[in-house]
Amino acid sequence: MPVRTLPISAAAVRPLNSEDPLANPELARDLAQTYLVWDAWVAGKRRVDVHPIVLSPAVHRAAVDAAESTVRAIGEIAALAHREPLERARYKLHPDVLRLARASREMGDDAGLFRVDLLFGEDGTFRACEVNADCPGGHNEALALPRLARAAGATSFSNPTVVVERLVERLAQLAEGGTAVSGPEPGAVALVFATAYAEDLQICALLQRQLKARGVDAILTNPTAPRLRNGELWAQGRAIKVLYRYFPAEYMEGQRNLGDIERAIRFGTLKTLSSFEHIFSQSKLAFARAWARRHQVSAEARAGIEAHVPETFEVPDMRLQTLVAERESWVVKRALGRVGDEVFVGPLFDQDEWGSLMAQVVQRAGSGESWIAQRFVRQTPASTPWGPRYLTLGAYVQDGHFTGYFTRATPESHVSHDALCLPVLVA
Repeated sequence: MPVRTLPISAAAVRPLNSEDPLANPELARDLAQTYLVWDAWVAGKRRVDVHPIVLSPAVHRAAVDAAESTVRAIGEIAALAHREPLERARYKLHPDVLRLARASREMGDDAGLFRVDLLFGEDGTFRACEVNADCPGGHNEALALPRLARAAGATSFSNPTVVVERLVERLAQLAEGGTAVSGPEPGAVALVFATAYAEDLQICALLQRQLKARGVDAILTNPTAPRLRNGELWAQGRAIKVLYRYFPAEYMEGQRNLGDIERAIRFGTLKTLSSFEHIFSQSKLAFARAWARRHQVSAEARAGIEAHVPETFEVPDMRLQTLVAERESWVVKRALGRVGDEVFVGPLFDQDEWGSLMAQVVQRAGSGESWIAQRFVRQTPASTPWGPRYLTLGAYVQDGHFTGYFTRATPESHVSHDALCLPVLVA
């Protein structure tokens, strides 16, 4: 697989005529009420904007190729963990999580929505810093921002993002097919989320609205509510045919209803999305295993790893002195960290602080936690109305096929809650 190199100038933020399009009351109202983006501000600053990132067709094609090939390659690496007990043990997942993953794998419950976070390197190639395979977010912004950008005047570019529409259609297909449920009413799609978090609710509420417009009954519920009844999973007086989780699989360990969920999957009365089988792809450890075992997968997967996955190692396989001395070359991450937590970018630390931090990480890795060290991807910042910014191009891949973007811009090479979300359009 040849590595496609592209000019950085082929991806830039194109300012609209208005300096602040979301100051328009109609656009601001649509953002909150139509698309349910309730957290548009963080610490007094906009978290979203509608000045679009415009990709050239060549850059868009390269991003699609990189995202799809990364998902295929990491999928092959994850399959090794499903087949081999010793490989599976490296991931250090709780037995409850492994039970769910095994049930989905053995029953062909394999629907998946992934988001591959791509970095545009100085050399003009895309590299994936991680794969969000278990319950990726960004649905509201992915649906809203390109539409609002077009409403604000960006009418000469195309919108490649259809992730919410394709996801809703997939959930509808799962709800309408498979094993029949009991009772006079069809089964529902249960949208599971952490009920204490409005940012989680806004995703599930948006999907509920879209599913109901599609004619599919959808209920909002917490992860501990569904229980087994006569071979089917039930919640709120409804038989559940599909479980859509915006709730990490590793957070489910110890739940009293975990056995009920497992049995419903094995009875064939429940489908899940994303499937529990994708938990190995969710772990950043899969990137280290990809490099360690790239000669034991298909030629296509190996090419995808070498082209688009930065060189990655398990922390216990590295010397502390190497991590400390080569600070500017490494990003160190906890394997199941979420939303930028416990991601340490070497170039952003001074030497003394980095040395102390790495000593702690090595100790934690030696005490049973899973950590990886990944080569730092040097990026060229893109031109934006706010000055140079680094772009993390989140590319959605559903069941192997690209379905759109959720992209963030930051002043430094690290993405967290305060990143600026922007729409992506194609010239």
